[in-house]
Amino acid sequence: MTHSGSVEDWVDFLETLVPDIIGIVVDAWHAMPSPAGNELEDKVSEDLCIALRKSRSLRDLPLRIDSQQVELDPAAGEDQGRMDITFSPMAPREDIYFCLECKRLNVRDYGGAVRAYSSEYVRFGMFRFIRGQYARLVRFGGMLAFVLDGNLTSAITGVEANITTHHTDLGMGIPGQFQPSASRPADARIRETTHRRGADPAPFTIHHVFMAGDPAAPLRPPPTPPAPTPPIRPKRKRQSSP
Repeated sequence: MTHSGSVEDWVDFLETLVPDIIGIVVDAWHAMPSPAGNELEDKVSEDLCIALRKSRSLRDLPLRIDSQQVELDPAAGEDQGRMDITFSPMAPREDIYFCLECKRLNVRDYGGAVRAYSSEYVRFGMFRFIRGQYARLVRFGGMLAFVLDGNLTSAITGVEANITTHHTDLGMGIPGQFQPSASRPADARIRETTHRRGADPAPFTIHHVFMAGDPAAPLRPPPTPPAPTPPIRPKRKRQSSP
């Protein structure tokens, strides 16, 4: 392929690299320190991005990796989106990329409870692809789930239930469920969903990657409460001299 290839050529080329990108993401997750059981999403994404940039396998691919990149030309009526991690070929355009949107699942709290965040995964992750806020020009995108309590089965089941509930708005047929990954069918941590986006006749594929955290990982220390503000004492009026 030449530098002057058409947009469709670049999109096709990037699509052939998606299985390699997924494999590199999985390897980078295992190479990075396990996050805290209630770690913040941005912190985990940043640590993963650092691990990705150290990957020797990624260096062999003609891709640039960026974090917190802004989509400059979203679909009409949609706000600009700040994408967690993007993989871009050396194409003369900024709108050809593989976006990896990161979300926390099964977040532990200080009282021992676990919050699923399955709804947020769908509402604030998948819908951004379907509405054209992310990846408007390409036919694929990725969702990366940080399953912080390590329970992949419950995380996948919870997300799938939310997908089924919203399958019509997600542009999916009945029953609106996960499919095995075409590139890694034997890996139950990797799934796919296929969607229609508005009037676009081309199907859009979301690759879902569920990575398990360490259930024994400590929690982040609770935030320190602010020191109380001392009361303001009223100024005493100075008495004038007789």
